[in-house]
Amino acid sequence: GNGREALRQVLSHEFAVILLDVNMPGMDGFETARLIRQRKSSAHVPIIFLTAMSDEMHAVRGYELGAVDYILTPVVPQVLRSKVAVFVDLFRKTEQVQRQAERLRQRATQLHRLTGASLAINSAPGAEQIVRIAAETARDVIGAHQSLMVVAPPEQPSHAAAYACYSDKYAAWRQMAPRVIGTPLHAMVCGRNQPLRMSPAELDAYAPLHAHGVAGTDAPPLRGLLAAPLTARDGHNMGMILLSDRIDGEFTDDDEAILVQLAQLASVAVENTIFAEERQANRLKDEFLSTLSHELRTPLNAISGWVQLMRMENLQDEMAHGLEVIERNVKAQTKLIEDLLDISRITTGKLRLSTRPITLKPVLLAAADAVRPSVDAKQIAMEFDLNAIEHEDAAVMGDPDRLQQVFWNLLSNAAKFTPVGGQITVRGQRDPQTNTVWISVSDSGEGIDPAFLPYVFDRFRQADSTSARRHGGLGIGLAIVRHIVELHGGQVQADSAGRGWGATFTIRLPRASVAATRYQQRPQEQRIEPETQGRPLRRSRARTPGKLPPAGPCQADQPPPPDRVSDPPGPQALAGYRILAVDDEADAREVVAELLGRFGGTVATAADVEQAMSMIPSFRPDVIVSDLAMPGLDGYALLQRVRASGNGRGGGPPVVALTAYARPEDRAESLRAGFQAHVAKPINPSELIEAIRRVAQAGSASPVEAPGSDSGLPTDPPAPNPLRLGT
Repeated sequence: GNGREALRQVLSHEFAVILLDVNMPGMDGFETARLIRQRKSSAHVPIIFLTAMSDEMHAVRGYELGAVDYILTPVVPQVLRSKVAVFVDLFRKTEQVQRQAERLRQRATQLHRLTGASLAINSAPGAEQIVRIAAETARDVIGAHQSLMVVAPPEQPSHAAAYACYSDKYAAWRQMAPRVIGTPLHAMVCGRNQPLRMSPAELDAYAPLHAHGVAGTDAPPLRGLLAAPLTARDGHNMGMILLSDRIDGEFTDDDEAILVQLAQLASVAVENTIFAEERQANRLKDEFLSTLSHELRTPLNAISGWVQLMRMENLQDEMAHGLEVIERNVKAQTKLIEDLLDISRITTGKLRLSTRPITLKPVLLAAADAVRPSVDAKQIAMEFDLNAIEHEDAAVMGDPDRLQQVFWNLLSNAAKFTPVGGQITVRGQRDPQTNTVWISVSDSGEGIDPAFLPYVFDRFRQADSTSARRHGGLGIGLAIVRHIVELHGGQVQADSAGRGWGATFTIRLPRASVAATRYQQRPQEQRIEPETQGRPLRRSRARTPGKLPPAGPCQADQPPPPDRVSDPPGPQALAGYRILAVDDEADAREVVAELLGRFGGTVATAADVEQAMSMIPSFRPDVIVSDLAMPGLDGYALLQRVRASGNGRGGGPPVVALTAYARPEDRAESLRAGFQAHVAKPINPSELIEAIRRVAQAGSASPVEAPGSDSGLPTDPPAPNPLRLGT
C-alpha cells in the first residue's frame, strides 16, 4: 500500500521484479526506489515504475534510480505480463545457476574431504581404525545424525570390527556397542551387496528394518537410510557403511555416489590391511623356516663331513656298517628339513616347476638309487618294469628334479612300511587311450585301512598318530607328492585291499608331444640345466668303498654319455690350490680343512671376516670358501671387502659360498651378489671340490653358476639327490 510497507517486504523476501507507483502517500516511489537500491540484497532487483505522470523529467529520474522500465497507466495487461515474465524467468534461471553452483561447491568440499579421508584410511594400521575413520567421514561429509560401519570378512573373522557415531541428537546412544551382524538390515544390505536408499516413509512401510533398528535395541530408531556395501576384489561382501537421519532433507543421488566411493576406499584399505598382515606372517614364517633349516643343517654338516672322510678309509665291516647307519639317518633328517620347506611353499603357492620334455625311467632309477640304503638295510627286493616308458613316445612335460622328489617320496614311503625281506615293485606304462603315462609303486607292506584311504594325501595326517606309532615322519610326504603331480597336470591315487595286503600308489601324467620331445633331444639342442633351475640328476650307479661318487650335471631324461660324467676326484684333485676357508663354526672349519687337505689342497682357516682379510695378503689364496651367516660381518661383507682390495687381481680371488642356507632363493641371492658358486650344507665333497676347481680356473671375473632370472628361478628347495652326501 505504501513505500514503507514495500521496504519491509523487500527486507524479508526475495523478488524477481518490483513494480512501484510513483505517486504514493508519505514516501513516493522515487524515495522508495532509492532506499531499495541502498540495501545490498536488493541493489540489483529490477524495478518497473507504473505511473500516470507522463512528465519526461519524472521518467529520467526513474531511470537514474536504476529502473528498468517506466510504464504509463492505464497499462495494457498483455504488455505488463510480458515485461514482468522476462524478469521472472531471469530470476528463476539465476536461482537455478546459484543452486547448481552451491551444489558444485558442496560437491568439491565433499570430494576434498573424501580425499583427506582416503589418505587417513589408507594409512590406518588396522581394521578398527579404518572403520572408525570411514564412519565418521561418512556422517560429516554427507551430513547425517547416525553413521554405522561394520567389517566382517567371511574368511577372516579376526578382522571383524564395527563402529557407530552419532550427533548430539543421539548422544544417549554413544556409549552403547553396536551389535549389527545378524540383524535384518545387515542381512539385507550385505546379502544384496548393492547400495540401498530408503526415505523415512519407505522405511516406515518396511516393518522388519524399522522394528529392529540398526542394531536391535542398542541403537536409535532409523529415520530414512542410505547404505553401501563393502565389496572385496573377488566380489564377495565384507560389510557395509550405513547412514540415517539426514540433517537436511532426504538422501540424494549425490549422497549415494559419495557413500559408494567411501565404501570402495574402505574395502580396498581393509583388504590391503589383511593382505599386509598375511604377507608379514608369511615373511616371518619364511624367515623362521630358513633359520630353522640353517640351524639344523649346520650340525648335520659336521656329522656328514666326518662320515664321508671316515668312509674313505679302509674300515672293518662293523665300522663301515655303523657309518652307513649314521649317513642314512643324516639323510632322513635332512629330508625332513626339505619337506618342511616344501610344505611351506605349497601352502603359500610359491612352489614352482621348471618343465621340459623328459622320459621317466632315468628319473625313477635316480630316485631308487637315493633310497637304496634304506631298502638294502631291510633286505627289501626292488623290481622294475620300465621298458614301456624308456622311449620318447612315453615322454612327459615335467620338472625332472621335482618328479624325482615324487618318486623318492613314494619309494621311501614303501620302504618304511614294508617289512624286512619284503618287496617293492615299480611299473611304468603308456596309455594311448588317455594319452598319459602312468607309474605305479607297489609294496608288500602292512597296507592302508580303507577308512583312511580318502585322507592319505592330506597334510599332517597319519594312519597311526599315537605316541606309540611304529613309523616316523611328519605326515607331509604324500601331500607334497599330490601337489607336485597336480602342478604337472597329473593325478595320483592310492589303493589298498586293507591291513596286511600292501599298497599301490599310481601316478598318471599327460604325455608331451613327440615333436617337442624330438626337438628337445636333438644332439645340438641338448643342454645342461643351470643349477639355479634345480639340482641336476646324476646317473644311478653303485658306490665303491673309499671313493666319492661322481659329480657333474647331466641330462635327466637320458643316461649321460661318458664324457659328460666327471670321474670321482682323485687324491690330488686340489693339488696346487691354496684355499682359505672362512666359517665361525669351529667344527665346520675343521671338517672343510680336513676334507680339502685330503685331496691335496693347501688350506688355511679363519673364524671371521677380519681374520680372513688379515690372512689374504700373506696366504694369497687361489679360492676363498666362506660361510654366509656369521656374527658381525657376514659372508657378503667379506665378498665386498675382497673385491675392493683385489688390486691388480681382477677383484681378488674367487669366492665360493658354503652355507646352510640352501634354498634356491639363497643360491640366487648369493650368485647375484658376486659369489662364483654356491654349495649347500651338509657338504657334498664331490660338489665342493668340483666347484673349487671350476672357480679357480675361471677366476673372479664372472660367476661359474648362473643366478638365473627372476621369472625362471624356481622358489623351492632342491629335490633329493642320490649323490648329495647327508641329504
